Amino acid sequence: MKDAPAADNEQMNPDDTIAAIATPLGSGGIAVIRISGPEAAAIGGKLFRPAHNRAVAFASHRLYHGHIISPGDGTVIDEVLAVLMRAPNSYTGQDVLEISGHGGYLLPGKILAAVIQAGARPAEPGEFTRRAFLNNRLDLSQAEAVADMINAHTERALELAQSQYRQDLAGQITALRDRIADILAAVDADIEFSEDNPDIHSETALPNRMLAIGGEINSLIASYGAGRIYRNGVRLVIAGRANVGKSSLLNRLLGEKRAIVAAAPGTTRDFIEESVNIHGIPVRFTDTAGIRATADAVEQEGIEMVW
Repeated sequence: MKDAPAADNEQMNPDDTIAAIATPLGSGGIAVIRISGPEAAAIGGKLFRPAHNRAVAFASHRLYHGHIISPGDGTVIDEVLAVLMRAPNSYTGQDVLEISGHGGYLLPGKILAAVIQAGARPAEPGEFTRRAFLNNRLDLSQAEAVADMINAHTERALELAQSQYRQDLAGQITALRDRIADILAAVDADIEFSEDNPDIHSETALPNRMLAIGGEINSLIASYGAGRIYRNGVRLVIAGRANVGKSSLLNRLLGEKRAIVAAAPGTTRDFIEESVNIHGIPVRFTDTAGIRATADAVEQEGIEMVW
């Protein structure tokens, strides 16, 4: 979840009504414009016209068919489906209006412009998820998991992100916190009632429990490194002398002929980069120019890039 820079904090008023295109830009059948905030329903009332000219009161979680009308001249922008999700039963915990229209390079932007003209402001990157966190719809680990699910490049990375979103990690942390609280209560009891009952806890019981908890915490810390590899991937550079098989190795790893292989040295001059999924880890290989003495200025520039 990416927060706005400090200079933009004044713009990130959680009581503003914000809007953004929630689907990827470009050619596609459907685009979704999401609006969140206290004015979401009012903006829908200004822009949405039902297909059968019936009055629409926007009952929560009900899908309506109609058209988005330009607030300027009343012309039809697009035929859409619209749904209002009343707070707190929405992704952000606020009133949320989602407009599903036709995708493409122009129409979604025109709908968003009409929404902004009707009273919303453009959402900052990650602001919908930020509001979900602020309104207790997601905890911090779930908010981070949303970004990880979106950016997952392998099935394993997606599984880890979904596990975190299901609060598997939060559940482990909560259980550890509860066990630590139990130990603190036991220590307090030992201090308060030791004279009345000197054998209230054995000399080894509490230390053993603390050691067990410490081991589980260390295991969680150690799992961060592996999770980061699945999430961010690994970059590997294939470097070496000319004509030792660097490009052949890249082709073999990819299972296809991606780099030109020839007997003449200096065939590879610029970087060749390709990604491959290795046991769920996204690995990006970079084939480089062979390192050797050469009078060719172009090849020499490629060799210098290796360093």
